[in-house]
Amino acid sequence: MRARDFLLIGAPMLIGGSFLAAFLLRTWRGRSIARGMQAYRSAHDRLTEGLVAKRLFRFPGACLASSLRYWAFAELFALLVFLAVVSGNRSAAGLAQATAAAALLGFGVAWISLRGAARETLRSVQRDLPVACFLLSLLLESGMGASSALQETSGSIPEGALARELGELVRSRSLGVPRGESIERSRRRVPVEEYRLFLNHVLQGERLGIGLSRSLRELSARMLERQGHRAETIAQQAAVKMLFPLVFFIFPAVFLIILSPVILGLWDRLAG
Repeated sequence: MRARDFLLIGAPMLIGGSFLAAFLLRTWRGRSIARGMQAYRSAHDRLTEGLVAKRLFRFPGACLASSLRYWAFAELFALLVFLAVVSGNRSAAGLAQATAAAALLGFGVAWISLRGAARETLRSVQRDLPVACFLLSLLLESGMGASSALQETSGSIPEGALARELGELVRSRSLGVPRGESIERSRRRVPVEEYRLFLNHVLQGERLGIGLSRSLRELSARMLERQGHRAETIAQQAAVKMLFPLVFFIFPAVFLIILSPVILGLWDRLAG
């Protein structure tokens, strides 16, 4: 191996392997792997929040998606791109090109993955919100306080973005943050119209002292009705979406199977 190749490729790999070996030894000597994964998750969650604050991730719901596996996949993809480019050109210019290509493609993969995860997260909020409204109304009718009812609701609904947001509302209240401020933060984090209506009902119920349980029950019924209409619309669009594969893939195969004896008979007659 030449000195230039060692400086460009061997030395970084040696340093990286040394850091990895040191990390594994420290983990083996007593530090749990779960703690290291939690630190890795926290670092990438802070990175996502920073990119959202700098408006590099401008799609709605970016701060709600659990970003660990998407960042890990993007980093692995960037590493593979870097190794592929460097293996073809081991010069200093090749190293610079590999670094730039890995950074750009890795960021692009992370952006696409997190965008899809954010959309799925917002859909999960819309799906779980009617159940949360109905459960919260039942707890309020039973005589439970608003904060206790929110805490119980966040622990009873399926684990996801809505449960985390309701838990964040409860934690903000316990830390002394005004309810209006915490609700406004949650409204900015979750850009879903149904969720904003839910927060408005909660805020008005506390400020004006109106019957919150009845209004939440009516809101839950309206949201369930909207979900039914949305499901009917999707079902009606399914027939149109199935038309292309039916015409171009399924129907030709069916016609070929049915008409193959006739075609073979005509072929034999014409050949004879």
